[in-house]
This record gives sequence, C-alpha cells and structure tokens, in this order.
Amino acid sequence: MKKENIKTHAKNLIAPSIMSFVIAFMLFIYEPITTYASNTEDYWFDLKALLTNNLIIFAIVLIILLLISTFIYFIAKKSKKIIIYNIYVITMFVCFISTYIQGNYLAGSLPTLDGTPIVWTNYTLQGIISIVLWILVIALNIVLYKKFKTEKYIKITSYVSIVIFIMLFVSLISVFINNPEIYTKKGTFTPTNKNINTLSKEKNLLILLVDCVDSREFERVVKENNKENVFEDFTYFPDTLSTYGFTRDSIPYIFSGIWYEAQTSYSQHYSNAFDNSKLFHMLQDRQYDINIYDDELFISNNDTYNVKNVEEISPKANFMSFAKQEAKYILFKYLPFQLKKYSRIETLDYAKCKIIQNKDDKNEIYTWLNLNNYELLDDIKVQDNNYFQFVHIEGGHLPYDLNENLEKIENGTYDDKLKATITIINKYLTRIRESGQYDNSAIIILSDHGYNGYEYVGRQNPVLYIKGFNERHSLETSQKKVSFTDLNDSIYLDLLNGKQTNELLMDIREDRIRRYLYYKEYDKMEEQTLDGHAWETEKLIPTGVKYER
Repeated sequence: MKKENIKTHAKNLIAPSIMSFVIAFMLFIYEPITTYASNTEDYWFDLKALLTNNLIIFAIVLIILLLISTFIYFIAKKSKKIIIYNIYVITMFVCFISTYIQGNYLAGSLPTLDGTPIVWTNYTLQGIISIVLWILVIALNIVLYKKFKTEKYIKITSYVSIVIFIMLFVSLISVFINNPEIYTKKGTFTPTNKNINTLSKEKNLLILLVDCVDSREFERVVKENNKENVFEDFTYFPDTLSTYGFTRDSIPYIFSGIWYEAQTSYSQHYSNAFDNSKLFHMLQDRQYDINIYDDELFISNNDTYNVKNVEEISPKANFMSFAKQEAKYILFKYLPFQLKKYSRIETLDYAKCKIIQNKDDKNEIYTWLNLNNYELLDDIKVQDNNYFQFVHIEGGHLPYDLNENLEKIENGTYDDKLKATITIINKYLTRIRESGQYDNSAIIILSDHGYNGYEYVGRQNPVLYIKGFNERHSLETSQKKVSFTDLNDSIYLDLLNGKQTNELLMDIREDRIRRYLYYKEYDKMEEQTLDGHAWETEKLIPTGVKYER
C-alpha cells in the first residue's frame, strides 16, 4: 500500500475512530466512575479494581469498534460503493448522539433499582420520548448530510465528538476532585459458608435476621397458617421499634448500638461500629467463636475479633463476572427505553465478582438468598468452644419469587415470601432441636426493619422473637415497648447471663418514648420520637433535628 494511500485511508477513518474512542470512554470509563462516586458504599471493591477492569473493557470495546469501522471502510472501497461507508458513519453518529442524550439527560426517569420488579409497561411515556429523540436525531443528521455533503458532514461528526469528550472529561476530573470517598480502601475479608452448621456443646448465642419482615404482617401470616408451633419456647415482642427503616444502617446498629447520624462517611461509621461493637466485645470476653453470615459485611482486617468464617478476598474482581454485571447497568442506562428491559438489570450483583484469595476448601462465599440458605442448612456439627452466629437472609425482601415450599414462582406476593421465610426458620430451628444443643442455645429471630409496601414511612416495626438458655414453654407474647436500643444496652448481656425472656427488659416503662431516624435518601435523616405503639406510624413525630452530609 502506497504511503499516500495510507494517509488517505487514515484521514477517511478519523471520524469513526474519534467516535469509537469517545463511545468507549463514555460507556466504560466515564459512566462507571461517576456511578461509583455516587454510590461508593454500595460496592465491595475499591477504585483501583474498578479502573483496572474498566480500562481492559474500554480497550476491548475500542479495538472492536475500530476494527468494524476499518472493515466496512475497506469493503466500501473495494466494492467502489463509498456510500456504504458514509451510511455507516451517519448511523454510528446517530447512535452515539442518541445514546449520549439517553444516558446523560434522560436518566432521571429510570426505574429505581431497589429490588422491586420493574414493570416496564409503566414507562410508556419514557418509551415515546426515546422514539421521538431518535427520530429527531436521525432527521437532523439527514438534513446536515444533505446540506454540507460528505466531507463537511464527517468533519462535523468529528468536532461534535471531540466537544462531547471534552465535556465528559472535565466532568470526570470534577468527580475525582470533589468526591474523596471514592479513594476509600474497601474491606479485604468476606464471609463464607464455613461453620454455618456448627454449634457448641457449651453455650451458643444465635441471631437469625430475616430481612424486611414487618411484625404485624408476619404475626398475621403465622396465625392464618397455624405456624405458632414453629416458635415454641420463644417470646414474641410485637411492640418493637427499629432504629432505621433500611438495612444499610440497621445492621451495624444491631451489632454495636452505635447510631449513624451522617457525621462521617458510611464506610467510616461501619468500621467504627464494628470495631467498637458492644455485642462482639462481650462475646470476645466470654470466649465465643464469632461467625457472621452477612454478604454486605465490611471487614478491613480480622484482627479485632478473629471472625471464624471470613476469608481474605483478592483486591481484583473476577473480570468476566465484572464485565457481565457492568454490561447490565450500561445497557440499562443507555439503551432506548423500549430495549432497557433486555438488560437483565434485575439480577445485577457485583458480589458475584469476588474471588477468595487462598481458596483451599469447599466453603463458598456466603449469599443471603432464602433458597440458597435453605439448601445450605444441614446436620449440626458440635465443637467445644462457645459459639456465636449471626445469619442475615433475605426474608420478606423483594423479589416475591418463592412460595411456602421454597418453589420458584412468578407474580408472588409479600405473604408468599413471608410463608417461605417461616419455612426457612422452621428448618433452621428444627436442626438445632435435633442436634441436642437446643437448651444450651439462646436464639434471637428479628428483622432489621418493618415493611409498608413501597412507602418509605411505616417501616419501623420489625419482627422480634427471643428464646433464652434452657427456656421451654409454648409461644408467649410480651407487650413491652421494645427498641433496638435495648439489644446492646441489655438484651444481649442478659441472655448471655442466663436470663429467661420473662426476665428481660424489666425496667421498660409503659409511657416510654422511643427514638427513630427516618429518611428517604441515605445521609439525609430526620429524628423522630414515638409516644405510642411501634406500629402507630402516625405517632412518629419529628423533633426538628436533622442529620445530613
């Protein structure tokens, strides 16, 4: 190929090459980093792992786009039908501009990713807007092409692409400057299934947390299905108030008794709450082996309590799993609304990208899924040391995809998920009873918060059942006005000291006023007090104190 021909070909390929670079940059550098900066604490990996994987994805996508452009260009040249290449450039530019607008200016109407099944038929208007957008962009490009002809039009596509790149790059620099949280080092340990079917022949303190289970709804389902016998020997506390309405802040509070009031980053709070946990220090002093099964567990080091079931994870994410999860989100955000449903965003789970650093046994990384945990529960193995176990399962959380028999269903209800939760609780307790270690086990079954459909209010009344050591009786109910503040203040210690549930919370007053932090958005909280029963949402009164960062 002659030198002048090389220059000509290179010049003709400039426009799609620039577009290829900007497209790959927008989708796999700019978008992942800005999303990470907005939700840093939702990811288990740090910025280095994000950049490492995304630079590889960026390079792969860029090379593929360049090869496609080069292939079409030379096909058009060889067939002497350069119009084919021109149509390709127009099509590429239309797709680029439409995708850019779709992902950066029309993303505000995206469905919320909170586990709720997305009903795509509810987004008809957004679908119409997408269609109009693409029609307008196509029409505008046809007009520009006819007015300026091929050479000038292709120059326009290059200039516009460069301008968009500059805008994205400047915005990205701003993200790096204004979001110091993105540089936070993440935990290096993750819980595995190790020891989940273990108990001590001495003393056991067991906490089973069933996520998103509302106390009154659960009580109704238990009674309607005659499942009271599952909770034999337990005392039920229907008037229990959580401290928060969402899992993120509830879990470290249940561990520690330390409030999160948005004065630091959540990751800093979590580390502080974990390292200064009243519960874990009590267990450590009494020589309990600590085992924590929570797939959102953040541990930077394992020196404080020597948690037995955690393993060190690689700072690198599994590339193929990472790319798969990332593609789901990119497609969800940038595709036209009519096509977003094919992104499979409902199964987005970056936890699948974890790699155990030194995997030398059969223990897998723990996951909270109800069905997985039901299948995981097995015969109990007995050890000599005192044993503590905290197990967090999805309980009544969306999606409603299981029935009472733990069979996968579609279009299930909250009641279906609660019935499935009862089935799991029954198996969890039955194997303990059959192991011979039931009487030397104190057991707490609770939820992190209540539930009220899709409402942010009315999530303050979680389920709470407690059984002490050597406690035997039919299911009882206590009307005491309990708060999650009581867990670390008295309940854990009293249970460890051998008190029965009728001896707990003896100082609770009937006119007790309890504290609750309400929010719709993380780190924007308002303090409320409750002078009434935990389920009386209308009696949650704002104090005027707000916590924001």
